[in-house]
Amino acid sequence: MRSTSGASTTLIGALPTYDAIGILAPVLLVALRLIQGFGAGAEIAGATVMLVEYAPSKRRGLIGSLVSLGTNSGTLAASGIWAILLVVLTEDQLVSWGWRIPFLASFFLMVFAIWLRSNLKESPVFENRADVVDGVALSHAEVEQADAETKESVLESGLKQRKGRAFFVALGLRFGQAGNSGLIQTFLVGYIASTLLLDKSIATTAIVYGSLLGFVTIPVVGILGDKFGRRPMYMILSGATMVLAFPLLYLVTSGNNATLILAMVFALNIGVLGLFSLESVTMAELFGARTRFTQLALAKEIGGILATAIGPLMAATLTAVTGSWWPIGAMLVVYSAITLVSAYLSPETRGRDLVRLDDAI
Repeated sequence: MRSTSGASTTLIGALPTYDAIGILAPVLLVALRLIQGFGAGAEIAGATVMLVEYAPSKRRGLIGSLVSLGTNSGTLAASGIWAILLVVLTEDQLVSWGWRIPFLASFFLMVFAIWLRSNLKESPVFENRADVVDGVALSHAEVEQADAETKESVLESGLKQRKGRAFFVALGLRFGQAGNSGLIQTFLVGYIASTLLLDKSIATTAIVYGSLLGFVTIPVVGILGDKFGRRPMYMILSGATMVLAFPLLYLVTSGNNATLILAMVFALNIGVLGLFSLESVTMAELFGARTRFTQLALAKEIGGILATAIGPLMAATLTAVTGSWWPIGAMLVVYSAITLVSAYLSPETRGRDLVRLDDAI
């Protein structure tokens, strides 16, 4: 998956222009973006499972948050590179060829990632699973035929549990984080430049500062999740986002650049990065060992696609119709409320035995 995502990212930077190949250019761009997205999503899910399954139970929140730090590093690097290009290149240079530089440079990251993944071993959780024999997971039919008395009850609980509840809880947890991210990191950046008519570098600067602060926020939230539990931290962060959504949006639209940057930094860390830190470990703990990767990847990607597809489009429509910023705040409240309710319905997963084959709910 890493090679698929990396290759598609690199190829975007090498795409011929519309003048060269006509309508095929945007068609290829959309196809490569889809491949890139699905590949990256599967890779993030795999990295999450691997880190959490390697981590000691009392430090899972902190170690699992490293996935979020990696994603945050990508956001920071992308924003930083773009900010540099905006300063160094003219607008004509940026439009004609400068935009290709970040995509082509990703080739070196792809090579490093492939080398790293090829040298990883299976996690201790995988090796200790009841349905794994000599390092190979048994098929469903083989599990049903297993006659070892020491494994029977564990295998049956994993196979016969009715699936679905944990998946929908995870979907709700993901929905708020992904929806808030789409509104704050994508739509709001464009809104500031196109509707508020402020310099486009202001919003980019806010995202850079927010990502930098995220290197503190993400591990701190992970540590707090280890100490107090995933469920209460989810409820605190999503509740805080609901309460602060309208005040923060008011500051963003106040016309003061300093308060705009401060509000965006705060919104990004509370409503996006803090939730992402919890998401990395909580989803892995919600699912049983046999289906953890598949359910986690599907919950993250389906939730992410639905939230980010609906959010910016609806926000653009509502802000255009009302001529105001309040629909953005209302959508942040709705997204965060979905996560708050999902956290309330979720069991506390801190310290759960990850070798178990059944879901936590």
